[in-house]
Amino acid sequence: MESCLDNIFVLNKNFEAIGVIDFASSIIWTTRYYEAGDFEIYAQATDKAINLLQEDFYLIREDCDMIGIIENISITTDAENGNWLTVTGRDAKSILERRIVWNQTNLYGNVANGIITLLNNNIISADSNRKISNFTATTPSTSVFTDTFEKQITGTNLYEAILAICQEFYYGSKVTLNNGIFNFELYKGIDRSVNQTTNPHIVFSPEYDNFLASNYSLELGSYKNVALVAGEGEGTARKTQTVGTATGLNRYEIYVDSRNTSSNEGEITEAEYNNLLIAEGQETLAENIRTETFEGTINSGRTYIYNEDYFLGDIVTVKNEFNMQKDVRIIEVIESLDENGLTITPSFEDRM
Repeated sequence: MESCLDNIFVLNKNFEAIGVIDFASSIIWTTRYYEAGDFEIYAQATDKAINLLQEDFYLIREDCDMIGIIENISITTDAENGNWLTVTGRDAKSILERRIVWNQTNLYGNVANGIITLLNNNIISADSNRKISNFTATTPSTSVFTDTFEKQITGTNLYEAILAICQEFYYGSKVTLNNGIFNFELYKGIDRSVNQTTNPHIVFSPEYDNFLASNYSLELGSYKNVALVAGEGEGTARKTQTVGTATGLNRYEIYVDSRNTSSNEGEITEAEYNNLLIAEGQETLAENIRTETFEGTINSGRTYIYNEDYFLGDIVTVKNEFNMQKDVRIIEVIESLDENGLTITPSFEDRM
């Protein structure tokens, strides 16, 4: 079966198509729902390959939204085994990492609109030195993205700030490329699990011969469910808020130093300031959750086709040999192509 990894197109810095990668010995292409994806291309170090795969060139596929940006190039010479080229990079979501939240930003109301505000202030409508002229963002639908929050951000890396918000509210993001214009977009995966009746069910299980191997893990080591958030002030006069209500042995506490959250000398009301501290606590707890994860190798030619029947971010049902069944979100998909053919390995997270 032909894989679209056989047809990765290369664009130069002017977004002109200059060739196709049809010479690689192996390709690993990893897409992620929350974080930036990445890729690795391993090929003989020929003049064609070296000229085609250069720093800051772009890789695109017809069947995938991820835009790869070449970041690292390594050439190994060996008289016995030949000369080999390894090229790696990340997807265009990594562009956000090139900026910080330059000024104190107070976000109130719709979460998705708050994310767009961060992009506008620091990339899209920033001053001439910071603006990226060919970067835009799709206005999110407030009927789809209904969550609200209160948050203050200063100095944080823009990518890390938006990633933390997306993980807290389970939003996926992608940066696509069209005619030289990068566009940021939020999205939500579709529920295709057995516990809903709207969409066709997607079930990965040895029973259906479509789940070839799996790894299951439960992680409690960093789990926290109660946060003491300390804001501005000194000593006993320091402003604090508690997030979480667990008790006894079921209570796992964490301290959050939020002294950089400022009331701007009373410009922000006490109630608004307390909500900002609460939001800091909620974000910290979202980063320290109890997680159950499945990772599995999919039989790509049986039952379901990736990017046709199911997609990154979708909620599906997985079941292993021990009858452990979960409705989980697809948070990562690794596509690997080598002399043995195409392997698809999704990672699932029980966090929805």
